[in-house]
Amino acid sequence: AAMAIEQTTRRKKMVVAKKFLNKAEEAVEEMVQGAVMFERGLTRIADLHVLARSDYASKSSSHVAIISGGGSGHEPAHAGFVGDGMLTAAVLGGVFASPSASAVLSAILAVAGKPGCLLIVKNYTGDRLNFGIALEKAKAAGIPCEMVIVGDDCALEEKGVTGRRGIAGTIFVHKTAGAAAAAGKSLAEVSAAARAAVAATGSMGIAMSPCNLPGASTTDRLSGSQIEIGMGIHGEPGAKTQEIVACDAMVETMIAAILDKPGYLKVPKGSEVGVLINNLGAASTMEMTVVARASIKILEARGLKPSRMLVGPYCTALDMLGVSISIIALDASLTAALDAPTKAPSWGNLYNLSTPPNPAGPMPAMPAESIVTGNGSKDDKIAAMIAKGTAALAAKEPELTDWDKIAGDGDCGYTMKRGAEKVLADLPKYSTGDGFALLHALADSVSASMGGTSGALLEIALRAAAGAYKEGKGYGGALAAGVDAMMFYGNGQPGMRTMLDALLPMKEAILAGGDIKAAAAAATKGAEATKTMLALAGRANYVNEEAYKGVPDPGAMAVAYFFTGLAEGA
Repeated sequence: AAMAIEQTTRRKKMVVAKKFLNKAEEAVEEMVQGAVMFERGLTRIADLHVLARSDYASKSSSHVAIISGGGSGHEPAHAGFVGDGMLTAAVLGGVFASPSASAVLSAILAVAGKPGCLLIVKNYTGDRLNFGIALEKAKAAGIPCEMVIVGDDCALEEKGVTGRRGIAGTIFVHKTAGAAAAAGKSLAEVSAAARAAVAATGSMGIAMSPCNLPGASTTDRLSGSQIEIGMGIHGEPGAKTQEIVACDAMVETMIAAILDKPGYLKVPKGSEVGVLINNLGAASTMEMTVVARASIKILEARGLKPSRMLVGPYCTALDMLGVSISIIALDASLTAALDAPTKAPSWGNLYNLSTPPNPAGPMPAMPAESIVTGNGSKDDKIAAMIAKGTAALAAKEPELTDWDKIAGDGDCGYTMKRGAEKVLADLPKYSTGDGFALLHALADSVSASMGGTSGALLEIALRAAAGAYKEGKGYGGALAAGVDAMMFYGNGQPGMRTMLDALLPMKEAILAGGDIKAAAAAATKGAEATKTMLALAGRANYVNEEAYKGVPDPGAMAVAYFFTGLAEGA
């Protein structure tokens, strides 16, 4: 009974992995259909899961055919590398399942001619057997065929007869063989080029989560902060699990596994290498770029010269969150093969690192003629008004803070006080008799002290006001221009419970001919009206309206307090 309860509980906990698929059993067929719908360089062989370059018929009598393949779920491998300069055809099995021998044979019969065919096979028993059966049948039918086995995984110690697994380094082999075939070389020469790439390549991966198969339940095999060193591209166990460490340390682990294990890849110092930073499925572009950075730095510190690099998804494991690194020791022929042109859609951008990175440009500076210095003139009345306004605003910090704690994040009072105190401290340096310079100086003080949305909006308003003042519109026209700029850049409207609900009535009062006292009264009336408004902007938008009912908007009240102080100083 206890066992039955445990099994029932386990079944209840099973959650099928979420995928953008219809039926799991139809995923490969629909993927094949989709590929030929949008990629005009591909064609399908009969109703098989075999995708070939669309011009294969015109090449079979003059060029060696290159065929690869394996289980689906590793996309873009292998069909993404079908195209001039890489594969002639790819044979797709079910998800993580080898394609049948009959499908491989059909691919050979379709695309291979008198020059022959090279099969590039990752080192898994099912792939070796099924590709091998097809090869022997094709040879019996008179088609010259050879097979190259790729075993580039450096994660596990070799034991028994299975050997090293084939993983993302296979892409280097595809490219090398494809370049040789495109150059019109013989089957023996193409095969030799492919074997040279195999011998020069090693790979290693680290995963933070295993993959989830279509239609299968999710797995919590790697929980919490665990990672797995050397997890296979089908989710097979790797060398070990451990706690996550920094990216640089993970990259060092992968590179050390490739370069330092006895019997694996040996690359003398000073050698050039090509590097593939392979996304195993779910790593972000940010993570991939940080891994690429670490790889270059670590390889260079080892005395190697990374001269070519690929970064992106090349041989994935469905949605595995992981990265693998493949290193190929380059000589002139392998470098030329990587550099050779290809139309394979997923080859991507081969980065040439032979030259140093571009140096950073100089820090940009505003043109000297655009820097506003002011003429040094003073207007004591203006200075007194600013002093009075900022003092009034700073004194209201406690209530502004209390209101903002109710309907915001609680920083409005402190932010306004910092701005007011900075303006007051800078006031002796202002050219208060030069309106254009004064408004820019106020904007500078706000920029240096306030931050946040309020600071940005006020700076924008002051900069725009300065421009209008320079055009001869006076302080009234400058204020109106500043409010308009705040509305435009902040995307605010009246009635949204923001600073604009104080500024817009004040603007209207000034444009109607009112003085600063009338403007301050209009601002106060507008700010008080926010007590009954529904918040449609800012953080208050996320707060239940019952929480701030009867509470004014602190930003609007800050405007009212400042302009009331200005009016008192007039």
